[in-house]
Amino acid sequence: MFTLNDFLNTGLNALGKQLDVNQHRAAVAPHNESLFLVAGPGSGKTTVLTLRVLKLVFVDGIDPATILATTFTRRAAAELRSRILGWGDKIKQALGVIADNVQKGQLQNLDLNRILTGTLDSISETVLRDFRGPGMSPPVVIDEFVARGLFFRKGVLGAGASGNDSLKDYLKNLCLENRVNTPIMANLAREIRSRLIHDLVDRDSFKASQTQEVDDLFGIIDAYDNELQKQQLLDFPLLEQAFLQNLKAKTLTRFTEPLKAVLVDEYQDTNQLQEAIYFELAKIIVENEGSITVVGDDDQSLYRFRGATVELFRDFKTRLTTNVGVQPTTIYLNTNYRSTPVIVEYCATYVQHDPNYIPSRVVGKPSLRAGKSNIANSFPVLTMFRPDVDTLATDLIRFILDVVNNGRQLTTSNGQMNIKIDPSNGSIGDIALLCSTPNEYSSGGNKRLPLLIREKLQPAYEVFNPRGQDFSEITTVKRLCGLILECIDPQGTIQLDLSQRYRLPSEVIETFNTWRNTAEDFIKSNPLALGKNRHSLRDFVIAWQQRQPQQSGSTWPETVSLLKLLYDLITWIPEMQEDVEGLVYLEAITRTITQSAHFSSFDAEIQHNTLYSDKSVAAAINDILMPLAAGQIEIDEDLLETAPRDRLNILSIHQAKGLEFPMVIVDVGSDFKTNHVSQKFRRYPDRPGKTHKLETTLIAHSPLGTPSRTELDRAFDDLIRQYFVAFSRPQDVLLLVGLCDPATNQPKLSIPNITLGWDRTDKSPNGHRWPIIPTNIIAL
Repeated sequence: MFTLNDFLNTGLNALGKQLDVNQHRAAVAPHNESLFLVAGPGSGKTTVLTLRVLKLVFVDGIDPATILATTFTRRAAAELRSRILGWGDKIKQALGVIADNVQKGQLQNLDLNRILTGTLDSISETVLRDFRGPGMSPPVVIDEFVARGLFFRKGVLGAGASGNDSLKDYLKNLCLENRVNTPIMANLAREIRSRLIHDLVDRDSFKASQTQEVDDLFGIIDAYDNELQKQQLLDFPLLEQAFLQNLKAKTLTRFTEPLKAVLVDEYQDTNQLQEAIYFELAKIIVENEGSITVVGDDDQSLYRFRGATVELFRDFKTRLTTNVGVQPTTIYLNTNYRSTPVIVEYCATYVQHDPNYIPSRVVGKPSLRAGKSNIANSFPVLTMFRPDVDTLATDLIRFILDVVNNGRQLTTSNGQMNIKIDPSNGSIGDIALLCSTPNEYSSGGNKRLPLLIREKLQPAYEVFNPRGQDFSEITTVKRLCGLILECIDPQGTIQLDLSQRYRLPSEVIETFNTWRNTAEDFIKSNPLALGKNRHSLRDFVIAWQQRQPQQSGSTWPETVSLLKLLYDLITWIPEMQEDVEGLVYLEAITRTITQSAHFSSFDAEIQHNTLYSDKSVAAAINDILMPLAAGQIEIDEDLLETAPRDRLNILSIHQAKGLEFPMVIVDVGSDFKTNHVSQKFRRYPDRPGKTHKLETTLIAHSPLGTPSRTELDRAFDDLIRQYFVAFSRPQDVLLLVGLCDPATNQPKLSIPNITLGWDRTDKSPNGHRWPIIPTNIIAL
């Protein structure tokens, strides 16, 4: 269509974009040159991906419908698509000014919406639906919310496994868990099933290597799979498996034959099944004289616990050559344009401080370097260590309020510097606290830093931490679910019948009772309803219990939707209407009801005065409320699309992946009072974790074979990666917080901590001197 010079000089100028040497190489590479892009944090990988797609269209004349671009999360996929369409439209307009008549006709017919973008799950579903062959049924895919509940009901309870103590002991040893109750057993069995599929595990070989209890594990898995097959449903692992099977069977030729380019973002979080899909696509694309481009960073691989295999990225170049016959060009995007030079230096030094970590990285990977040049005006890396967590929280709140309201003066080697939120565009939402876990309580019930921050920051500001507690234990959730139970099953008789008939786990029954008690206490508090409804909550609940309308002359309807009951009840729960965290909880419950209704006997409706009245209540409790009570519903990432601007954001490091903030506070040790064995795994592992043990056991029976690195090495590797991601999130200010030795106000040198410069040989740099970088650090 247009020359490369036209694209660069006219198109990129319209965007106001300038590329460094490596970004330029990647964006303008020939359309048939496959690329392996190793992209560090803040290096502009989304920019490069977007411009490579647009170069393929505007310069190489590739039909947008023959380009496929995938990424790891829905949020990232939406961002990539937005850029492709937005930037593409600007380039299209700019090129239209210099186009001749033929080119103008080409631009007029150009439709960038035809580029297929999304997560691999969404693309698999789209392709299997839109390009299925004759006689093939479109896929019916269940959401993760439904899959969790269905696995618990039809898998664990359906197989009668809730009382199987020998199976619990087997899973405890297999997964290195301290304890396994029925809900934990469900989560472990579901994780193992997913890994069996994602890792392409030979099931017979795996079963032969295990004790006889593995048969009971497969009893759960088979019961769930049989239910999916019976209802002709797919969950996400089966969806990807079906996509691969159809690619291999060549039943999707209408989709595959025209393909010219596949681009894959976040490849470091790919599993073996997904790699097999990409390789099948790559074989077709190479035949079409096209290319595959993968982008990722082994240092930012965080999802091993979800089945990601970072070694696939590390060895991608060799694996693509072996399996596809193509040798990709490696390009390193190692210039960080996000953070200040001081932060970039800290990150680069941190990720290389442990010599035993280096072999886990891509061979020849250069060090991260800063794209911003003004080091004189860069804030130092800040630290705040205090003798106890309460003092830490108090001083941290004081610092945050100073930054937000007045500015905080620092005395540095470059003179006085002021840390202040931008008065015109900034807010407290520019600040994020990142933790290994955002839980507000420890396993022993003690308050952790996230909860103390929430309490001490009020009433000045609120925090946003919807993952601070287990979903079923959140007060608002307990109130709402308890009110639903009290309305539809006032005496608990149907609940009791279900408990006896299906031998519900004691944990579920206990949660049901806790919900009811919470609801009763709430009713006694006589809350006021919002809006026009001024009835008392007690009167409303009694009306439901007696199935008697509150308005005289009316009759109770034969069916009432559980959703209607839910929305009636939240008129007495304002935090589920006005509070951003409450809205997240409401969305999770609403999704559970609406999606589970499709697979429940009575479509989440409560019948009255029919033969099925009690059965409809039983279905609502069994199909919807029980999975909630069993802890099978979690706050998924797609419920957390954006971070609110008017709150302090508290996130796990995994949640923060892909995000950036002007100021980031990283908790590197607020839980570590002593060198206690119970929390070693989060700072200096002395044994592998569940993920690493399970990975070793399963992958040995997969095409990848036994991992090259030990389980303990992988535990250390993952901890280094986790905090590298945390340290690389800020744009301007990085603050590390934790506990200290009162005598020195420095982190306790008796507590090994990989985040503070220790390596896995039980040594920290410079004879246990902290920090990693002796300059450009100020202790607050």
